[in-house]
Parts: sequence; C-alpha cells; structure tokens
Amino acid sequence: MGEYTIKQRDYLDTLKACEDAGGVDLVATSPPYADARTYGMDCSFTDADYQRLAHGLWSALRPGGHALINLDAPVRDWTGDGRGTERGLHPWRFMLYAHDVVGFRLPDWLVFGRQGLPGAYAGRFRNDKEPLFWLQKPGADGFFDRWALAGQSATDYSQTTAHQRNNDGSLRLRSASGRAADEGIKHRGTLWDYGMVAHGQTGAPDIEEAGHPARWPYKLARDIVVCFSAPGALVCDPFLGAGTTMIAALEEGRRFIGGDLGARQTDGRAWVDVAADLWTARQRQGRLF
Repeated sequence: MGEYTIKQRDYLDTLKACEDAGGVDLVATSPPYADARTYGMDCSFTDADYQRLAHGLWSALRPGGHALINLDAPVRDWTGDGRGTERGLHPWRFMLYAHDVVGFRLPDWLVFGRQGLPGAYAGRFRNDKEPLFWLQKPGADGFFDRWALAGQSATDYSQTTAHQRNNDGSLRLRSASGRAADEGIKHRGTLWDYGMVAHGQTGAPDIEEAGHPARWPYKLARDIVVCFSAPGALVCDPFLGAGTTMIAALEEGRRFIGGDLGARQTDGRAWVDVAADLWTARQRQGRLF
C-alpha cells in the first residue's frame, strides 16, 4: 500500500502520464465548475476545456475503465438579457460530448448529495445535489462491485411485494428475492447522499485542515474507489487538490497517479506537496478512516 506518483502539472499532462503508464482503471475527479472559483489563478473552464477533458479521459483509461466526474455549474445570468439567473448547462454538454462524440458509455448518472447550511436563494431552490457522471470506456467489462456499498436495510424485504410496470403499461405483482432480500441488504441507489459536508463534517478532519476551498467528502472518494476499482488497480485524479481521492485510494490498497497546478493561497505551497504531507502523516499515525 502506498505506491503513488503526483506532480504539479496540468490536468492534460496528468492524463497523458496515465496513458504513458499503460492506462488507469479509474479516474475519480471534480474539475472546475466553469468560472465558479478562481483558486488564486485563472482556472475557469469553457466548453472547449471540457471537450479536451473528455478526450484526455478516453486516452487515460484502459478498456473497461471508469471515470466518475463530479461536475456542476454555477448560477449566472448566462443569457445576458437581464431576465434573471439560471444554472449553466456545461455539465450536460460535457456528458453529451463524452458520449456522442468521444464514444464513452454512460452506464448511469448519479447524484452527489451534500446538504449545505439552511436557508434559500432569491428566485430558486437551495442547491444540495450535484451531478456525478459515470462514464465507461468500452472494450472490456471493467470492475464494478455494488456489494462494496451495500448496507443493512431497516425494511424486511423478504416479506415485501410491490407492483412493477410491464413494457405494455400493465402492472404485475413482484416479490423481493435473492441474496439481498434474504440477508436484509439494501443496495446503493443513484442518490449518494452524505448529509452535511460543511467544515467539521466531511469525515476527514486532517484533509479539512489543509484548507482547500472545494474538497470532496472523504467518504465519497472512498465509495467511488471501492466500487469502481479492484485492489491493486491504478486510480487517477488529475485535479488533485488536497489529495482526498489519493488518500482514499492508497488506504484501500490501490495505486495512484495525480496532479494539480494549484497552490494553497495562504502560504503558496503546491497542493501536490500538501497532499503528500497529509499521506505521510497518516502513515506515521497509522490513521485509517
């Protein structure tokens, strides 16, 4: 456990390094949300950047490999006509381009739930869900272990029946069956809800203290790693940040390759150095979450 390579470099250079290494099994990342944040540098993304990302992902992945992309868009007056704000469509154009032009499969798209502080915004609902696109490169089955995320159910499904609609619109009565029902297991659905993920509640206080302005919950990164990659697999995050995906991958016995151009605004330290220090400290403390 602990084999990794990270460098301060552009995301396309990181994905090219994956290709040069023979391809990776999983890319799990969250690229910039259009122009939502600056991170102390000019890192806004346009549709052309998202298209380059899609091609880079294709080259970086082995056949059957997965890319889990958490991508949302800020609310802006995108039309410029003064009629009010609306949410940008960058994530959906990225997904369609990756599927229709690049050639990715879209096994599903998931929803990352991350409840924020109470309150509301003028003229719209409070945003507490974000798209999590699941892309897969064709050519092999790839690794997928839904049992890794299964949990104990409060419902006794062995005694449950429900109506299910046939293709012609008629209804049939169906009973729960199989291992999940027999063992009282509830499989993960497409809503991956982690509750409150504000400061102090992401499940990884050491990563929080690193101070990255847009970090993932540790549990989200860990769930992606164990579901979509086998032990020993090679995982990549080309937008490394404070290293949440890297730490989750290494602690779950995967190998890792990553990169980030950015630096922490408080002291100018490169994020790749911050991430390496966090991993070293965890190893020293024997700290596994």
